[in-house]
Amino acid sequence: MKKLLVLIGLMLVALPAVAGAAEEVKSGTKEGKPYFEASEKTTEQATVIKVEKASRLVTMRDDLGDTLSIKAGDEVKNFAQIKVGDVVKVTYTEELTIHVEAAGAPEMTSEKTTEAAKPGEKPAASVTERTKYKATITAIDKKSGTATLKSYDGEEFVITPLHPENLDKVKLGELVVFTHTQAVAMSVEKVAKKK
Repeated sequence: MKKLLVLIGLMLVALPAVAGAAEEVKSGTKEGKPYFEASEKTTEQATVIKVEKASRLVTMRDDLGDTLSIKAGDEVKNFAQIKVGDVVKVTYTEELTIHVEAAGAPEMTSEKTTEAAKPGEKPAASVTERTKYKATITAIDKKSGTATLKSYDGEEFVITPLHPENLDKVKLGELVVFTHTQAVAMSVEKVAKKK
C-alpha cells in the first residue's frame, strides 16, 4: 500500500509537469465534479534491414541511422511474415485521469489486456495495463487548500488539488478516483514500393 501511495503522490506532484509535456490535457468539471485528464502518445519506427530466420534475430535502422538487433521470442506470432524493408512501429500511450464519484467503497483494481495478429498477418501486438484507485474523502480543509483521503486498507493521506476552488465541489464521503493507463502497441507494416 505504501508503494501505491508514493505512486499517487508522485503523480499528483508531477501533474503540472505532465500537463506541460502531454499532447492532450483536459480539466474542469463533469456533472459538477472536478475532472482532470492528461495523456501522451509517442510513436517510433524503424525499417527492417536484416532478418535471420534460424536465430529469429531482426535488425532495424531508425530514421537517424541507428541500428538495433532484437531477438523475437516465440511469443512473436507470424515471424515468417517479417521481410527486409518492412517498417516496425511502436506506439506508447500513457493516460492519467482523476475524477470524483458518489460515496462508495474505496478499492484498487488492476486489469491487463493483450491482442495479437491473426494467423498469416504481419506481426502485431498490444498490451494495455490499467490501475484504478478509489479513495474516500474524509476531510476537507479549505483554509490550507487540502483534502484527506482514506484508502481501501484504512491508510490516510493528504492531497493538495491544483485548483483549490475544486474543494467547494466535493463532499465528505465521496470517492476520488485515480485511473492510470499504459498501452504499448507494436506492428510490422509492409511499405509500398516507390514508383
